[in-house]
Amino acid sequence: LQWLSQFMARGASHDSKDQYDASKCHPDTRTQLLGDINEWLKITDKETGIMFLHGPPGSGKSCIARSVCHDASSEGNLGASFFFRRGTSDRNNAEKLFTTIAYQLSMVNKDLGQHVLAEVERNPQIVHMSLEEQFRRLIFEPCCTIPIDRLLIKAIVIDGLDECEDENMQVAILKLLAKAVRYEGFPLGIFITSRPELHIREVFDTKEIIFATQVVSLDRIPGVSQDIRTVLESGFTRILNDSRFRRCLKSIPRPWPSPDAIKKLVQRSSCQFIYSATVLKFVSSPDHNPASQLEIVLGIRDSRDNISPLADLDLLYREIMLRVPDPMRTAKVLGYIIAM
Repeated sequence: LQWLSQFMARGASHDSKDQYDASKCHPDTRTQLLGDINEWLKITDKETGIMFLHGPPGSGKSCIARSVCHDASSEGNLGASFFFRRGTSDRNNAEKLFTTIAYQLSMVNKDLGQHVLAEVERNPQIVHMSLEEQFRRLIFEPCCTIPIDRLLIKAIVIDGLDECEDENMQVAILKLLAKAVRYEGFPLGIFITSRPELHIREVFDTKEIIFATQVVSLDRIPGVSQDIRTVLESGFTRILNDSRFRRCLKSIPRPWPSPDAIKKLVQRSSCQFIYSATVLKFVSSPDHNPASQLEIVLGIRDSRDNISPLADLDLLYREIMLRVPDPMRTAKVLGYIIAM
């Protein structure tokens, strides 16, 4: 299996060093949703073998996926995870998707490892075969061969499917996974997150897949504003208690921020967690006074765009970009990232 590890996508699993500092859900947020997902994962004989969670950019899909992985792993239910990431080699395409998942499955279950090792020794060219052949020989057949009471693991998590650069490949992956979970002997549930791109939604609306899938829309999850309030309040408390800021915040009137300021930030977030995360990063910049940074954020004029939920986030980004110490260098870096 050491040989197979050469064909893994580095940083793709939830417990890789690339994911170490990445955000998970605050322990007091998304509690009902995470509880429902974890209960679904534990079901051995699922009516729906795929759970598809979708939402717009910034709605917290990857945070939810990382939290699901963390909880499932701690309970021994997670078999493997793969986090796609746009612009990152190995993780912006599906070339190493199933070899990475197969390797992880082999590491958490010795019986699976023996089956995968036997297949790799029998046919080393498997890593260069089609995704369908890789999935069938390295994942599907080994999982269907082992008795359920010896398999123990219950789920595979795939995050950010829309960040796989080939739309046709996204569709092919979904059809392949749906075909697998419809087979009665396949024991694993598959949790997938993605933006609700049209071509992906169309796949989930087909007869072959719709009855095998439980769809969760983050747009319809209640209590998001309260969760964002919790994230903001917790984040600002952390800043207040940070020894780096203790002196400059000593004379700031409490409570800080004021309830009105928190309310304004929650409203501007438009239920997008990325807004609150960006505000907290900007305010906690080690080179600036957090109170002054917050005043800059609160001083941004409210967006007049009532259509886009990200309009206030755009204004926040614009303000941040106007204040970078070296705008020319920043522009070059951004240009390089966009060109990748």
